[in-house]
Amino acid sequence: MQSMPPRLRSICLAASSVLAGLSTALSSAAASDVPSSRPRLVVLVVFDQLRGDYLVRWEPYFGEGGFRRLQKEGAWYQNCHYPYAATLTGAGHASLLTGCNPAKHGIVANEWHDRATGTSINCVSSIRYERVPALPTGASRGGGKVSPELLKSESFGDVLKEATAGQARIVSLSFKDRSAVLPGGRRPDACYWLDGDTGTFVTSTYYCDHLHRWVEQFNREHHADRWFGKEWARLRTDLDYEKLIGPDDVAGEGSGVKQGRTFPHPLTGGLEKPGPAFYQALYTSPFGNDLLLSLAKRAIDAERLGTHETPDMLCLSFSSNDAVGHAWGPDSQEVFDVTLRSDLIVKELLSCLDAKVGKGRYLLALSADHGICPIPEVARARGIDAGRVSTATLERQANEFLEAEFGGGGGNERRRWIEAVSNNWFYLDQKMLRERGIALAQAERALADFLRRQPGVFAALTAGKLKSGVPDDDMLSQRVLRSFDAERSGDVLIVLNPNWLAGDYTSGTTHGSHWGYDSHVPLLVYGPGISAGIRHERLSPISIAAIFAHALGTRRPADSDTGLPEGLFETSSE
Repeated sequence: MQSMPPRLRSICLAASSVLAGLSTALSSAAASDVPSSRPRLVVLVVFDQLRGDYLVRWEPYFGEGGFRRLQKEGAWYQNCHYPYAATLTGAGHASLLTGCNPAKHGIVANEWHDRATGTSINCVSSIRYERVPALPTGASRGGGKVSPELLKSESFGDVLKEATAGQARIVSLSFKDRSAVLPGGRRPDACYWLDGDTGTFVTSTYYCDHLHRWVEQFNREHHADRWFGKEWARLRTDLDYEKLIGPDDVAGEGSGVKQGRTFPHPLTGGLEKPGPAFYQALYTSPFGNDLLLSLAKRAIDAERLGTHETPDMLCLSFSSNDAVGHAWGPDSQEVFDVTLRSDLIVKELLSCLDAKVGKGRYLLALSADHGICPIPEVARARGIDAGRVSTATLERQANEFLEAEFGGGGGNERRRWIEAVSNNWFYLDQKMLRERGIALAQAERALADFLRRQPGVFAALTAGKLKSGVPDDDMLSQRVLRSFDAERSGDVLIVLNPNWLAGDYTSGTTHGSHWGYDSHVPLLVYGPGISAGIRHERLSPISIAAIFAHALGTRRPADSDTGLPEGLFETSSE
């Protein structure tokens, strides 16, 4: 099989009698435990950075057949929040189908400081694998050294492969490598992401040695290039964007990739022909989502998803919403426009699934990996306390404090007490502390006390305190604890005040906190047996793993600790 090399086929295909037994097992559970009509395909749709309030605020401007279809015919959870603090892309995509928090699955961030090497490590990086196709001779960029090996927990796809003796077809696609790799689990049949240098979709030798034919053909057709030289203009000329959203040019906004602060936004990246800057500009526009949808439709056809004897799974993560939100912010006309266009993406995807799989034969869950913080300058203009903290400055000041506290004075030696700062975690030089006879807990407490006194800092938590246990009613520490991995997290974490950001950039915004604007995401579940309606109870999107398992009659992933939402499936099917 082209899509699964021998080294990944750790479980041989069972004999026909075993398959028959498995088929019986998948369909023999009591009617009270499983939907009356099992789907042939489960679909995870992630819109990166689609904050939960967008679908409520902007519902009047959606058309029929997209978000509205899911909102009316499916279950719409409007109060859905991640239960942990590190609301980042890697953590979110790993959590959705493992059914557990970063403290268990280990993907605490998109990257973290690795004490063993003294460098930053990407959450899906691997030195053992190479890009497919191989990089051209002399090329130094292009990625592809990727695998899911750093994910400590099994994903629902792994469960589905086990339950079907390897027969289920699993496809996971995104612009971002981590957003394709982490939901797909350890044994997907196809896992692809965009190479931003070439505008083509690539994979890793972890998965296969050659591109699938349908991906190879898609790349030869140069789909990405069809947007070169075009403009991103407002979708709805019948709407007054300024009246609905606000001015097109506000303080603190970015300008994308030479796209300007206001509509229309050019799509060249400043180049005369397609190249890396153009592909980054495409990613920072709604049309990156259109490109991924085109590949997804090709995959549905080529892999015949949802038409096999055993159920299949499709994971799609649309990344362009995230790039747009980082540049122009959640209160921008650009984010409003990309959300309206996301509605059209959903409509087209549902129409494709209706035609290729059949209405009532697939179950779809739509969510996001995190929300987004308002641009501090926009918040301040509205009278809200907000600001930016320079990470580099804070690190320098913290290092100077530790030198004064523990350096012993004398001489002009400047020691590096802090190895790195990553995702607001300060990593102390533990080797130097040991050499100087300074207890790690003492250094942690001193650094935390210093950081708490700095502008914009809400709290500072130490790894030692988290390891020793925190009270159940300490909600902040509990959320941080769910994002904490002793091997990968640092020694002291700063939590900033609401609407404050840490970083060394002066425009745009980001996410990664426990505050509601970062943790709030939508959850829509649509398909056979689903009890339609709006739900207001607080819920976690991590429950999608349990939802898929229930729908297909399988066990949940081993580390799943988030149960099935009560009343999601119709009582006649429960």
